[in-house]
Amino acid sequence: MNRGDIMSKRDLKQLCYLEALEDNVVSVEMILNRLNQIESKKGVFDAYILQHDRSRTILDLELSLATLCVLLRKMAENLFIVTPDELRKDMNSIIHSNRFEYNRLEVIVYSQKGKEHVDLNALLAFCHHILSSDKLRNL
Repeated sequence: MNRGDIMSKRDLKQLCYLEALEDNVVSVEMILNRLNQIESKKGVFDAYILQHDRSRTILDLELSLATLCVLLRKMAENLFIVTPDELRKDMNSIIHSNRFEYNRLEVIVYSQKGKEHVDLNALLAFCHHILSSDKLRNL
């Protein structure tokens, strides 16, 4: 293998970040699908069981979103992406929140700043845009 065939450390790092981003986006979307499944089972299964499952799944969503936001922040710090100001605010809100609520694609977090709404659709759309970017895909 020629020296020119070996990926630069920066390209390798970027590739690893992109693979992690894809994994995290899939994880968040799977959790959202799970929440939709739980919602569709209301009236079919015992309410206590569904509420317990929903509570657990919302905690999984909170952790997955926080992980996703930390990864996006790292990508921005490494100058792989430029994060729009509004999304940066949402990402920081998720990371620094001490309380998290979810209700049908509406995420509300609470921190020292108080109650903040997070645009989950915009966050996921931004991630998909990164993953589909021609510049990044050619690594």
